[in-house]
Amino acid sequence: MLTIDLSQSSRDVATERHLQSVTDVMLKAKRTIVVTGAGISCSSGIPDFRSADGLYNLVKKQYPKTVLKGKDLFDANLFRDCTTTAVFYTFISELHAQTLKAKPSPTHHFIKMLSEKGKLLRCYTQNIDCLEEELGMETSLVCEKGKVKKDVNVVQLHGSLRKLKCTLCSEPYGFLTDYEKVFREGEAPGCPKCELNDVIRVAQGKRKVATGTLRPDIVLYNENHPFGEAIGRIQLSDLQKSPDVLLVMGTSLKVHGLRLLVRRAAKTVHNTKKGCVILVNKTPVVGKEWDGVFDYFIEGECDRWCHIVQDALRKVKIQTKLPFMALTPAEIVKQKQGLEEQRRKKQAHEQGQQNQQQRQEQEQEQEQTSDKENFVPLRLFKRQKPGSKKRPLAAMAGKRLSESTSRVTKLRRESVET
Repeated sequence: MLTIDLSQSSRDVATERHLQSVTDVMLKAKRTIVVTGAGISCSSGIPDFRSADGLYNLVKKQYPKTVLKGKDLFDANLFRDCTTTAVFYTFISELHAQTLKAKPSPTHHFIKMLSEKGKLLRCYTQNIDCLEEELGMETSLVCEKGKVKKDVNVVQLHGSLRKLKCTLCSEPYGFLTDYEKVFREGEAPGCPKCELNDVIRVAQGKRKVATGTLRPDIVLYNENHPFGEAIGRIQLSDLQKSPDVLLVMGTSLKVHGLRLLVRRAAKTVHNTKKGCVILVNKTPVVGKEWDGVFDYFIEGECDRWCHIVQDALRKVKIQTKLPFMALTPAEIVKQKQGLEEQRRKKQAHEQGQQNQQQRQEQEQEQEQTSDKENFVPLRLFKRQKPGSKKRPLAAMAGKRLSESTSRVTKLRRESVET
């Protein structure tokens, strides 16, 4: 794995050459799989979970008496205790408020650009902030009829923070402001559908039933993904399309399921001709399991590297236009003269073809006239024996008339002499 440090103020020639090699890989990429983590949203105003100013440490400051590790905030076992559940709901309300204020980062725009240029095969994200939706990218796995979509640009591996669901009936809801206020108090709002069903039963004289509460529609540790099978089928379909680049950005790859996805995708990419696997992150990945997985490690901010690649794309676009834009006045005149000469040659060629066609028509007319003059009707031919030479009847009659005239003249002379 070749490491390229972007934090240096001045880069040496070798670093620039390696950086250009990675940029060339992205310029030539046709089917790119992108895997993203919380690191790509830091510049959007959302702190990641494991840094010094991350959300884990913010929760510790807000609840100093509650002994709760950062990872435990996203563990399904927290619902077993009322205190940890209240901390989770408060934490979620703060996180949701930050995501509403956040704007897509340059890295998000870079992923959108890959999609617009037809280079993006799929983006798999651990993030639940839904900033990709702000750029018009499709993130919802399920359509209105409940069927799984096949044309999803971004697959949310851990769910969406902008949606809620009932813990009992799984009815989906939007994360409304009223619900956010309830969560901020450490409580969970009730499910409107369950409550309405309970009211109807009581009005009908039936016994009351249990009602569910709302929770964020995100996947916690130690719980199954409701669309895990569908995501697995999407991953298999993407790998069967022979991706040529795997780009991992803003994640330390701590989640087991994500590690499996990255290793499997990297193996498929390396089986492709000139396939390349790239990691862009502030810190390197740890563990022998990553030996031979990544070809390049870009150490630094994701946004900074994305700017470098986008600038390269702009330069390539400008270079393709320069031959048409950078013309001097003399070259413009010469170009016009050349076009005029081509137009004259084209007209002369068309005129020559037209004259040739007229000559051919005249020759055909002359041949038809000659044939009419030399035409002898078949009825003027006397039937002859097979193999004999045919002669016109008119010619034969003329010969006989001449012979008769000669005999008459001879007889007259003889009579005169007598």
